[in-house]
Amino acid sequence: MLDEVLSEKPYVAILGATSPVGRYLVRHLVDSGCEGLCFSRRTSSVPYELPPGFSWTTGSEERQPRVPTILFSLVPLPVLPSLIDRMTNIKLLIALSTSGVTYKTKSADPKERCLAQAVIAAERKIRLTCQDRGICWTILRPTLIYDPGHDRNISEIAAFIRRFGMFPIIWPGTGLRQPIHAVEVAQAMVAALTADGVRKTILDLPGGETLTYRDMVRRIFKSLGRRPVLLYLPLGPAQMAFRAWKTVTGARYSTVALERMNMDLVFDSRPMQETLGMRPRPFVPEFTG
Repeated sequence: MLDEVLSEKPYVAILGATSPVGRYLVRHLVDSGCEGLCFSRRTSSVPYELPPGFSWTTGSEERQPRVPTILFSLVPLPVLPSLIDRMTNIKLLIALSTSGVTYKTKSADPKERCLAQAVIAAERKIRLTCQDRGICWTILRPTLIYDPGHDRNISEIAAFIRRFGMFPIIWPGTGLRQPIHAVEVAQAMVAALTADGVRKTILDLPGGETLTYRDMVRRIFKSLGRRPVLLYLPLGPAQMAFRAWKTVTGARYSTVALERMNMDLVFDSRPMQETLGMRPRPFVPEFTG
């Protein structure tokens, strides 16, 4: 049945197409000969124009010209199980989770622990639902996704640097990171359409270079054309200052994120390379100004 779905011109559905990965995913699906629907809450204010063969939908339309049989999900994983239940013709699911579940389950922040547990529960529910309905599935867990000017990770560091001309680091800032560009996450999702060995699999998706947190920040300075100015701080005083900063600015990050500047968040890239043929690029962000 799945061979039939992939042998004809695939018609896909994309949940979360307005995310940083979404525009790249559409582009690569077009190059692979696919057509489909991109779901958005409001089709009147979408962030980019779709190529021929794709269209925006809220999902509320009573009739669609074709019924998707392949589902790509970029939405937060805990909301996905209920959405799968509404799509009765899906034969293949490719969904993004997060590598954060492997370390946030032991976070000192109860909100982070709760979210990580919700993601793990969602992964389990998705597996069981797909098993019951005969849906082939692949779940990808990317590391730190970046897309300069569009993501909420690396771009926020760049915004801080632009505003203050420096960036605070918890000494010594040697926790290891593997940033992966949004375009490569999209490439991995499309590769999972036809790759051998990815069905019924949860696969880590690390970036192509492992570097320390402080070196990652230095790369961002360089991309902005600025001399790196790192303000090294001890953890305790930095946490107190960060709590005050959150109160004033409403920043969404937990103070636990400060501790993680010295945690190694590294994942084995060999399974990704062997199954998807992926060789992600080194971390060289391209910011301007």
